[in-house]
Amino acid sequence: MHRWEVLSLLSSVIVQHKNGKKFDLDALGYHVKTFEPWGSDWTQSSTSINKYLLLDTSRKVQAKTATLELNTMASDVTGLQLKFMDLTRVFNGEYNFYIYFAEIPHIRWEATVNGAPTFTMSGNSGFGSASIPLYFPKGFAETTHSTGELGSDIPANQYPLGLFGLGTHFEHGGENPIYSVVNEDTIKIFNPGNIALRAKGLHGKIIAENGSNFLIENNTNGTKFTYNKSFGNLVLDGYICTVDGNFDYKNTDHGHIDIERGWNSFNVYGATRVSFDLRFYY
Repeated sequence: MHRWEVLSLLSSVIVQHKNGKKFDLDALGYHVKTFEPWGSDWTQSSTSINKYLLLDTSRKVQAKTATLELNTMASDVTGLQLKFMDLTRVFNGEYNFYIYFAEIPHIRWEATVNGAPTFTMSGNSGFGSASIPLYFPKGFAETTHSTGELGSDIPANQYPLGLFGLGTHFEHGGENPIYSVVNEDTIKIFNPGNIALRAKGLHGKIIAENGSNFLIENNTNGTKFTYNKSFGNLVLDGYICTVDGNFDYKNTDHGHIDIERGWNSFNVYGATRVSFDLRFYY
């Protein structure tokens, strides 16, 4: 088997611009040689208490980098140069885009180009390679879809995995998580990701509809939020509260909601429908 045929058997990588346009690198003739975006880049800090004891003071995730290595070919050197030029249209450091494996479409990375790509020609053969340095500002992979795409009372474990990647770390037995309730005062959701969702960090949105004197409290960690007026549509996005399209911090208790890893049990009062629009991070 020719070496280019071997490379074509590798999983392709898909680049999706935020305007929705997708580029299948394998279909475009760029065969993935190496792409290893997995894992996160953590830094640890400590302070010396005495001669024998160190105290952890900080653990932070950083933006990370990875390099996408590609092989390609054309009928001649001019064709190869044009293929290299086309890659600069796909990979543009002016904006962020999403990148994911074709065989794992439910997990993606938000990325941009960090530094100068390298293009190498193999003499005059028409064979060449490209090296694209990528920068991942969030430091984590994320689920492609969100729980906001689930309807009321539809357990996430019953949603087709091929269309929705929430099942990555779900438990195989027991209670199915639900992310939206109507006329209920409790809801129990599940965060299958590697990290907790913090209002001051990566988080999702909580949406309440048609209510007044709204209260939501996470019994798992004690965080809570209240809004003391009537509303048609209330969106809590971290610390930001938007009511019927307008920012409203004055009529809240200035609270927030954090969501721990695993199960989180909530009390909810004062809204007809409450839903969680979340992505999870790995």
